[in-house]
Amino acid sequence: MPPHDPDDDIYAGGYRRLMRFLGKRQIPFEDAAARLPPSDVDLEALNKAIVPVPTQDLEETPRFSADRKWLELQIEFQGKSQLELLHGFLIAVSRRADPPAAALPLFHRIWEEQGHVLAAELPVRWLISAATTFADCGQTPEQRACGMGLSTLFDLVKLHDSERRASGDAGDTRRRVLRPKKRPPLAFDMDPYSLRGGDLDKVMLARLWALGEHDKTIRPLAVRMLRMVMSDTRSIFARMQDFKSEKMQ
Repeated sequence: MPPHDPDDDIYAGGYRRLMRFLGKRQIPFEDAAARLPPSDVDLEALNKAIVPVPTQDLEETPRFSADRKWLELQIEFQGKSQLELLHGFLIAVSRRADPPAAALPLFHRIWEEQGHVLAAELPVRWLISAATTFADCGQTPEQRACGMGLSTLFDLVKLHDSERRASGDAGDTRRRVLRPKKRPPLAFDMDPYSLRGGDLDKVMLARLWALGEHDKTIRPLAVRMLRMVMSDTRSIFARMQDFKSEKMQ
């Protein structure tokens, strides 16, 4: 392995600076515990209750307080169920340092009892956030592994397809294919994926599906997210299958 030269880091400051950045994002909210309902709160009733129009002005609440975060989420989930609002707040406080003791048990209880509801109703950004919370705070190895896999999978699709979008290419449009000898090398000098016969994508998705199948709590989340991958024709996974459906050079 060649010696590491910090001046060559593509992120200035390297991982030391990235870890400081991550640490700032994990500063806990003030008085978060006061915003949590009792541990035995009626989740079915919360699911039926609608988030009302906020009556408080955002700028009237301290910037780093739990009240400010709750109000931000109330604005976002206005008209949705209060279960979704509470779920979002639990994610926000649980992924920061020193979360209230009651936060994670309630997060897991919501997914145990109402997971099928949340999986069907949450927008994709909150599905990803839920997966990341399972990755960080899962109760079982399957939850942590499946959560990390789902979170990383969707984050990388977002990164890859956002760069593609910047070039003006639609996600469901195939780019011109060069002959193998004219194709540039991959990062890290990896062997290129075989567009014609490779099975990397199949193995990746099958392993995630298996992890989700083995844990009933995360299963609704895994099924929803992986079925999105299976059905949306605008992602890199759909394009890989499009390539395989025709003869390649």
